[in-house]
Amino acid sequence: MVDFIVLEEWIWRINEAVDKWTEIRNKMVHSSDDCRSDSESDPESDPESDSESDSEPEPASESESEENLGPEFSPAPYLTVKEGTPCLEDSAQLGILLQSLPTEILHEIIRKAQDFDPHIQSTLSQVNQFFRTFVTASPLLWSKLDLMCPLSTVSLSLQQSANATLDVTADQGLFTDPSPVLAAKDSTRATAFYEIIGPHRHRIRCLKIRAPSSHSLERKNQNDTQPHEESAEIFDDFLWSSILSNLEYLELAFGAWEDYRHSQRPTVTKLQELRLYGPSKPWITFLVSPSLKHLTLGDHPQLALGVVRDILLSTPALESLTFSDVILASPQQPASDDAVSITSLTSLSVIRSSSDTIKRIVETVACGGVHELSINFTGRELSRPGYDWRSFHPVNVTGFRMFSTPLPRIRKLDLVSCEGDPSFLETTLNYLPGLKQLKIASAALTNRHLKVLVVQTLINGEVCEPIRCPQLISLTIENEPLIGSKIIRYIARSRNEASFPLRSVTLRGLDAEKVSQEDLQCIRDSGVIDLTVTVFDKDNATDSEDSEWSSVWITDEESEDGLASGDEDVIAES
Repeated sequence: MVDFIVLEEWIWRINEAVDKWTEIRNKMVHSSDDCRSDSESDPESDPESDSESDSEPEPASESESEENLGPEFSPAPYLTVKEGTPCLEDSAQLGILLQSLPTEILHEIIRKAQDFDPHIQSTLSQVNQFFRTFVTASPLLWSKLDLMCPLSTVSLSLQQSANATLDVTADQGLFTDPSPVLAAKDSTRATAFYEIIGPHRHRIRCLKIRAPSSHSLERKNQNDTQPHEESAEIFDDFLWSSILSNLEYLELAFGAWEDYRHSQRPTVTKLQELRLYGPSKPWITFLVSPSLKHLTLGDHPQLALGVVRDILLSTPALESLTFSDVILASPQQPASDDAVSITSLTSLSVIRSSSDTIKRIVETVACGGVHELSINFTGRELSRPGYDWRSFHPVNVTGFRMFSTPLPRIRKLDLVSCEGDPSFLETTLNYLPGLKQLKIASAALTNRHLKVLVVQTLINGEVCEPIRCPQLISLTIENEPLIGSKIIRYIARSRNEASFPLRSVTLRGLDAEKVSQEDLQCIRDSGVIDLTVTVFDKDNATDSEDSEWSSVWITDEESEDGLASGDEDVIAES
């Protein structure tokens, strides 16, 4: 809370700096236009030009201008402005504003900017003395290293980062370039990169690597299984070494996971988050540490269920578990004693997986303590003749039973890309009495599906059983063209009258013809504080263009008419 107060105290200074930047930009543009108009006119054709110029004072010299600004606020070398113009004075004022910001605030601003420009610290060091001193004295601003950066920049960053912990990213792609020349260049560059940062690997805390193989940088050709000895040795010495004992975040994505060829396996003790992508081998279990809190397994076409169980048994502190594009190899159903219970696990996500894989994962991972559950079924891939694009349709889950026992601790459920009769949704929600947030997307919903959320009330006001999800306060429906605002109005009103009101409703990708202002106002009047509606307008869509047109309604608690000012007229192009 203290951090928020500090930020709030300085927010006006940041806004003032932004306004000053805008003012300087406008003045520079105006000055540039004046210069252009002066250059286009012929001074010799105007007999009064000489007399007027004689009466004007001489512009300040370059040395005098820099003295007025002070040594710490010399103009950036790439900015050219007319001497004596107000732009220089405004630059000095802007420098004072930036200098008045707390060091921690300015440091965080630059750190955020590095997400968009990894070299921004090098650029700032060339602006003026103030920024040069600031970034040079901030080792953390030089702590992010990337294989795509020039090797000279990597060496400079290692020098300027002093003893700060490092964040290293090396993305070579998952497949070797088919061109031998380009493949050799990639391998040579990667080898040099690992050689440079090798002596500093004890400082690395975050490591992300994408490479064709788990134990080599390059192959001689597609049919050769023997990697270049020098490249493989450098890569192996860097990754499969003591570096693993200091890492807190590790992300590995390999096109081919080879057999582990070393006699010893490094000890992994501090790892907090692990992400593994590709057809990994069972030996990956040694990368799992007891302190691991977040685990992601992805892009695996034949993941052994036994490996999953071994990993879960080795992670007693695990908080979130994600499976992405995974297919389990074993066709047998796990026995009842195969379920692994992790008391700290609060979030389970299964993304783009078949119903069989989802069912077996849910049965293997005891979800008694899970608070958030996200299920994204693999859609059927279809292609249309004569078109380059492919479409994905929801998986039919009719008759699929996701849970076998009630899970009262689940608070959030996401269901994506599944279709079936209303009994699937009804059965699923019956096992989640404590659900507070429900999201359904791309599930071919109809009004009959969502009627399970309606609370029936008798004439005397008595509520009829059963009441599904009595604690539900947030409902999100996405990409459901068959759903209109009328059924949402029915749900919101019935739950509000039965004292189980919704507080947040988000509707995206609805047909504009099925949404009415009257329904939206009624939803707002039924206790919904946060209402967001994005509809697809077929009248404005064109087949020849890829753009989509949508109208957006957003309401909040302060609106009187149920619509934010002007939002009912907004047409956004995405």
